[in-house]
Amino acid sequence: MKHFLSAISQGQHTGPRMSVVVNTYEQPEYLRRVLLSLENQLISGDEILIADDGSGNATREVVNAWKARLSFRVEHVWEEHQGFRRSRILNAAIARAQSDYLIFLDGDSVPHPRFLADHRRVARKGCYIQGHRVCFTQAFSQDFAADGRIHKQWRALFGNGVESGGKFLLRWPFPVLQRRTDLRGVRGCNLAIWRADLVRVNGYNEDFEGWGREDSELALRLMNSGVRWLDVRGWAVCYHLWHPPADRSQLDKNIGHLDAALARNSSVCEKGLNLHLPENTIRTR
Repeated sequence: MKHFLSAISQGQHTGPRMSVVVNTYEQPEYLRRVLLSLENQLISGDEILIADDGSGNATREVVNAWKARLSFRVEHVWEEHQGFRRSRILNAAIARAQSDYLIFLDGDSVPHPRFLADHRRVARKGCYIQGHRVCFTQAFSQDFAADGRIHKQWRALFGNGVESGGKFLLRWPFPVLQRRTDLRGVRGCNLAIWRADLVRVNGYNEDFEGWGREDSELALRLMNSGVRWLDVRGWAVCYHLWHPPADRSQLDKNIGHLDAALARNSSVCEKGLNLHLPENTIRTR
């Protein structure tokens, strides 16, 4: 609460320009619902970047329809699918972002109508913000927010629709912000980071391929570079729609990359955002 009141007193309710980076792969219907919910926000972002890890024509059609529909910039950042390369496609989107503040949202996570307004209110220089999500069951996910509204989410409480995170089902009157120094609970589906801080640490580490731990390693480097982690509860909520579990066959290798970064006390990676920006923009070591 102290952090929240400090942000208000500093005038941060006006807030920074915001880019929403939506990560997706072959989930066009879920992506449509996410974009519809972004259209219906209390306040709008300044641009949306669709970070697409190689989806086919169905996703392209969804993105093109929303490009024509929305009044602000929408860019489809696409690369050929060569396995799970989330770090790489997110770096490509970060490189194209035109705003100072980036909010990362997965293409299967529908934002609350006040999601962007909440993120803008709690944004603070020198910090990155971790928001939270509610995970819905397969049955409840089938039509949730298909019409762009989330007014049915309370039914999940009474219909066994929640798999996890039920305490975040309804937005709280006031947020609770807590400074964290560990890596438990870092999730890239609801992160807000200043672009300048991402540039300083060289963005996502592209040594991470396959599912797992790329967000934790980024969080580690941000904290080692002096950026504080603020965990916000009750505000900036999103609703995760069910999908089959990702292939985790490369998780052990990614854990090894994270362990190596911990051992080195890393604040920057070698193979990251520098691959997508002009030469000499980022120093690596």
